[in-house]
This record gives sequence, C-alpha cells and structure tokens, in this order.
Amino acid sequence: MINIVGLGPGNIKLITDKGKAAIAQSDVLIGGKRNLQSLEEMFTGETLEIGNNLKEILQFIKVNYLNKEITVVASGDPMLYGIGKYLSEQLEEGSFEIISGISATTYMFSQIPMNMNDVYITSSHGKIPNFPFILAHEKVAMVTDDKIGPYEIAKEIIKSGLNKMMWIGENLSYDNERITKLRPEEVLETENYEMNVVVIVDEK
Repeated sequence: MINIVGLGPGNIKLITDKGKAAIAQSDVLIGGKRNLQSLEEMFTGETLEIGNNLKEILQFIKVNYLNKEITVVASGDPMLYGIGKYLSEQLEEGSFEIISGISATTYMFSQIPMNMNDVYITSSHGKIPNFPFILAHEKVAMVTDDKIGPYEIAKEIIKSGLNKMMWIGENLSYDNERITKLRPEEVLETENYEMNVVVIVDEK
C-alpha cells in the first residue's frame, strides 16, 4: 500500500493522528530532506530522499508497493501545491491513500486570524505568477519560493498602483515563526524573507 501523508505546516505536533499512524506502520518513508529530518525520532526505518529524482522515486514505488508499506510525506497538504497531484496521476487507482494535512495557508489564516471563504489561493513555486490576474482578487494567499516572495510581490503591487495590505508568515508553526502586517512600501525595506506564505488583501 502507498500512503501520501501531509505533515502540516512544519511542526510535527500538527501532523494528524492518522498521518502519524501511517508513518509508524511504514517499511519505507519517502520525502524531502527537511521533512525526513523532522521525523527522525518518529521513524527509524528505511528512507528515500526526494530531490531531482521524481522518476526514480516513482519507479521504486511501483516496483515495491505490493510487498512494502510505503509512505510519501509532503509539507502542508499534499493536494494543495504538493506532491499529491503528481503521484495521484501516475499511480494506479486504488493503490494509494491520501491523508490530508493542515496546509500552511490554512494555518496562516488561523493565526492572523481571517476567514478564508473568499480567498484565491496560488503559488509562485517554479513559475512566473500572472500578477495582473492575481492582484485583481480582493483576497489572495500565495505560497512563495526563494525566487518570487514578499519583496517581488510588493514591487508588483506598487507598480500597479493598487491599495493593498500584506501579511507575511515566515517559518509557520516553528519556534521562530514570525507574522507581520505591512504595507507594500514597508515590505521593500527588507529583501530576504524566510519560508513564507503571503496574504494580500484590498485595503478598504
């Protein structure tokens, strides 16, 4: 059997009980380096690290899942800009179970706090965002990467002449978590922001 488990925003205390049970019962645990490191006290069996080797990982899963309990772990929720989409499209139907986790976006909104009923959720991972389309929304949550983050978003808001407020959540759920509410002009005072989710809202 194959389990695809969402680890939540980062702190292992936020993994669901069902996710913890799947990890504990696994023969092989597959995930990114940081995710595997966070589970070292919980899981001591065989591990495989995901890097630029998704095809090899997929082949390993297909060859071994009938004889081994395999769990793939992902940050946040695996179906929200996570590995769940890729694996669910590649694996045979009925061969896997997806165990949801708390997404970094959901966690961020709970900390602000702000309702998510009308939010547009997107990501800048591995792509150039369509900023005119994104910033046309009244409320946006963007999971960012090290190429396009708060600094670049703020520049686009200012360039577009829009009246927006930004909440920046860094290292969410970790001991060094930091959430700041800033105007775009204030965001430009710092270029580097760590592991973050950005919420952009029209200023009324």
